[in-house]
This record gives sequence, C-alpha cells and structure tokens, in this order.
Amino acid sequence: MSKIGKKIIQSYIAVILCTALVFLIISKMSFNSILNSQTTKTLKSDADNIASQMIEQIDRQIGSDINAYNNKLSIKINSNILSESPLSPSDIVIPGGLGFSPNRLATTHILVLDSERNPVYQSYVSNEEPMDINKIDPKKYYTEQRVLKPTGQDKVLGYLIMMAKKEDLTVINSLINRSVVLGFLISLLIATLISFFFERSIINPIYKVKKNMRSFSSLNEDIHWEQIKTKDEISEINDDFLLMAKRLKEYDKSQKEFFQNTSHELKTPLMSIQGYAEAIKDGVIDSESEGEALDIIIDESKKLRDTVNSIVYLSKMEKFNNHQMNINLNLWEKLEEIKARLGVIAHEKNIMITNEVSHDIVIKSTEEKLDKIFSNIISNALRYADKEVRIESEMINKRHLQITVSDDGKGFENHEPAKIFDRFYKGKGGNSGLGLSIVKGIADSHGWSINAFNNEKGGASIQIIIPPEQKK
Repeated sequence: MSKIGKKIIQSYIAVILCTALVFLIISKMSFNSILNSQTTKTLKSDADNIASQMIEQIDRQIGSDINAYNNKLSIKINSNILSESPLSPSDIVIPGGLGFSPNRLATTHILVLDSERNPVYQSYVSNEEPMDINKIDPKKYYTEQRVLKPTGQDKVLGYLIMMAKKEDLTVINSLINRSVVLGFLISLLIATLISFFFERSIINPIYKVKKNMRSFSSLNEDIHWEQIKTKDEISEINDDFLLMAKRLKEYDKSQKEFFQNTSHELKTPLMSIQGYAEAIKDGVIDSESEGEALDIIIDESKKLRDTVNSIVYLSKMEKFNNHQMNINLNLWEKLEEIKARLGVIAHEKNIMITNEVSHDIVIKSTEEKLDKIFSNIISNALRYADKEVRIESEMINKRHLQITVSDDGKGFENHEPAKIFDRFYKGKGGNSGLGLSIVKGIADSHGWSINAFNNEKGGASIQIIIPPEQKK
C-alpha cells in the first residue's frame, strides 16, 4: 500500500471513530434523557389518573358522611387491570376504568396508605419492595405521591404512591448501547472496506501521473502519456503536466534550433573574415584589391557584432523581462529621435521617413524597449522601401491604439508574414534575422499584438495594437 493510501485509510478511520464516539456520547445522553423524561411523565400521568378515579369512588361511596370511615381508607372498586378479584383485608380493588397498564418502560408499583400511613394495598407480592414512603431510595425509584381526600373536604383518607424502578431503565440503556456498539462495529467494517475502495480509486490515477512524469524525457521525440479520466483535480493535474511536457519539448526544440542557427550565422561571417585575412597575409590578393577585401572584413565584422548583440539582447530580454519598470513615454518624441538617428541611412537611399503619429500619445514602456522595437521596424522598412517609410497612429473602438509602419517597396512574398517574426528568418537582403524576432518578444512582453501584411500600395506593413491599460 502506498504512503498516501495509508494516510487516506487512517484519516478515514479516524473520522469514523471520532464521529462514532461523538454519536455514542450524544446518543447515551439523549437516550437517558428521553427514558427518564418519558418514565417520569408516564408515572405522573398514571398517578393523576388513578388518584382522580379513586377520589371519584370515595365521593360516590361516602357521600356526605365522611366520619363513617373512622379515618381509615376503605374503598371497594371493581377490578379489571391490576387484580382479578377484590382484596379482602382492606376491601380495596383498583378500578377497571383507570386506564393503567403494567406495560411501562420501567416496572411500576402501586402502594396505597391510609391516613396514618399504614399500607392498605400493594400491587406487588415481593417483600423486597419498600412499604414505607420514608424508606424509598430515590436512587432506585422514581416516585409520585397523591393525597386521597373527598372533593371539597380537608379530611385526608389516605395516600397513593406510585414507584418505577430505575434499574429497568439501566437495562434498557444497556441493550441500546449494545445495539449501538454493534452497529458501530459493523459500520466501521463497512467503512474500512469502502476506504480501501476509495484508496485504490485515488491512488491508481496518482500512480499513472507518476508513471507519465517518469516516462517523459526531452530526448524522446514522441510523448507517451497515459490519459486519466477521473474528471477531477487529478485528471486536471495530468493534463497540466502533459501541457507542460509539450511546452518543454517545444522549448527544447526551439533552443536547439536557436543554437544551430546561431552557430550558422556566426560561422558565415567568421569564415569570410578568416578567408580574406589569410588571403591578404599570404599575398593572394594584390594591393589594388586589398582595400576592397578590408571593406568586406569590416562589413562582416559589423554583421557579426550586430548578430552577437541581438543574441545577447534576446537572452537578456528572456531573463530580465519582468524586472524592468515601465514609465510613461511620448511616442511621437521617441519616433523623432529614431528618425533623426536613421536619417543618414534614409538620405543615402533617398527615402523619406514620415512621422504622422499624434503628438499627445503616451505609452507605458522603457526607453530601451520602445527604442528597440521601433528602431528595428523602421530600419527593416528602410531596407526594402522605395521612396517612403510612413508611421501612422489610429484609435480603434475608441480604446485600442494602432501603430502602423509601412513602406512602399515590393512587400512580402507568399507566406512570409507568418515567418518574419521567427528567429533567424531572413528575407531577401535581410541582415541577421533577429530584429523582428526581438520586436515580437518585446511586444509579447507588453501584452501588445503585432502582425505583418502587405498594404494597399503593395508595400509591407508592420502593425502594433496597444490595449488601453498600456497607454495613458
């Protein structure tokens, strides 16, 4: 049995035991209270009933001559319940109309005393029962006493005493307790069996999750994952682990591709630099072509530097992306700075950069990120533009801000818009293939959406949509 399974069964049994203990205590107190209350209530009712009917008989027999009885209780009543024949010594018989039955929770006895408290009638034969009211032990009996006197008279003719044995209630309590304990033991056995069933139903899916996690390896191409259909948190955890495994697999694959592409991108300019440098050293290139070879070495060195800087920035962006504080920045002013910095390149190519962004747009970002994202987009547009690069802003649905950078070049070829943000993807005339990948990463980190398409003039457009919470 697993450790979790043991804990489940132990906790299940502990809950059952605690519940049963509380139930036993409450049941015992409740049963005792109910039995005592019912016995006392019944005893009072019987005492009132018998006393009232005996007083009715007294009233009918003596009439107004109360002295005819010489202070002695002597009542003759027909018997149907406690005695089948009259009792001769005192000539007293309990009436059939009393409604008294000996079938009570506790054994009930009747004791009738005369005015001098001498016994004149008893419903029991054994001498073990007390004959004197003063000798009745309250720990052993419930008692009820009624005075017998004619209606409207103060003359006491006798006393009616009813006694119920508490011992009988103890026996009933004992039987009830035995039944409760027996029921508890049976319930505990059934609960234990059920707990084993639940233990298997819970532990088996956990074993499957454990097996799935152990079977996962980034070295394997395929993910062999067993499904769990329990429709609870365990199946959700299994699905979450599967999603995590797929993401790890994709991340591992992208990292491998990144390193492969990086090594390729770094190797190409390094080979060019090495080749021309060795040619100059060995005298393969004449003095007239030496300047051209040095220019190539310088250009390739710049490409190598840009590629390394882009790789470093990507790694830095992934590691410290959430640790930089965003501030409010005026977009138009930032674009003017970029426009001035790239103005030399634009002038050499005879391309005009037009900034038509509204002057009052403020965006929450960092100086570095905002500069990086629009510098890369605009410099990429300058590479393919014919005469103009235009930057425009527009409000969508009166809430979202849309920034579009467009050129009037040849535009994207088929399926290129879906690939240009991939790392190391380069179109014709592209540089390192990392610029727009950096742009996409920064946009995603801000919660901006970005897409590429060919505009109506046929050139390429990069569009960024900024949600309301990212602008002021």
